[in-house]
Amino acid sequence: MEVHAQTCVGPLLEAHPELEDTLLALSPAFARLKNPVLRATLARFATLEHAARVSGVPLPTLVNTLRGALGQAPMGPVAEAPSLVRDDWPEWFDETRVVTTLDVTAMLAEGTHPLALVRRLLAEHPAGAIVRLRSPFEPAPLLDHALEEGWWTAVLKEGEAYLTALRRP
Repeated sequence: MEVHAQTCVGPLLEAHPELEDTLLALSPAFARLKNPVLRATLARFATLEHAARVSGVPLPTLVNTLRGALGQAPMGPVAEAPSLVRDDWPEWFDETRVVTTLDVTAMLAEGTHPLALVRRLLAEHPAGAIVRLRSPFEPAPLLDHALEEGWWTAVLKEGEAYLTALRRP
């Protein structure tokens, strides 16, 4: 398996379980991968690009470290996806449209992806409804799914937490 930015973490670790130690050496954020439920759910869909954003490890470092561990030649320039973290809420954000604020830290620790819950909550409310999430990291895979769904997204960093607003247009 050739390692690149779009390689999914779960299948990579299934094919090369020895890379878990390499990931842990790069960032303590990868300790979450020891959770078997998380590994079986989120890691299946999370790409190395997502993992870089969540862990804070630069994407070129992550990709080329893993490639090196597998004896693959380093890649040339690896473009990093920009973080979606903002300084302020966008104009479309209206506190009165927030239907719920969920702290998804426990869900994520258990390996449960909040996407299904967010879908349900937004479907139960009229267009313009906003679901706000609090998480311990920028929820890169969730943001990609939200954009595919056509939802508006915004992320703010508040101390050590990330607040994510997802709005149904």
